[in-house]
Amino acid sequence: MVGKVMLALVSLAMLALPATASLPDSTAPIARAVVPRADDGAGYVWTVFCRSGLTYSYIPASQFPLSPRFEEVAKPQTGDVAWWPQYVAIYVAQNASVITAGGYTQVAALGGSGPRFFRMRVMQGETPGSTNPPSACERNLL
Repeated sequence: MVGKVMLALVSLAMLALPATASLPDSTAPIARAVVPRADDGAGYVWTVFCRSGLTYSYIPASQFPLSPRFEEVAKPQTGDVAWWPQYVAIYVAQNASVITAGGYTQVAALGGSGPRFFRMRVMQGETPGSTNPPSACERNLL
């Protein structure tokens, strides 16, 4: 069941969302981030999860390790969140890549020490795989 949900999550990410973001410059150090990025990938991840029926309060990329909603995992699976100190993306295990609003990128091509991986905890009463209407997945920035 979880595998199907994660596959649906990645499929939705590929087909339903516009390609407007990009991964950080692969030549820049990933281990340290000095300046917070306006586009840290968190909005894209939040939208994909929301449209897949997995809702959580929006958090910036830098806060994923502190969130009780996500737990760090040693062996990532498709649909887990790949985390760098100032960037997140959705992991695709089949080809060891990440997907962002800008498309796919191989994790190995990013260099650096690589990401840590986090899996969303599914809470009692949640139904992963259901779909929320697009209007439910719009962040109000006011």
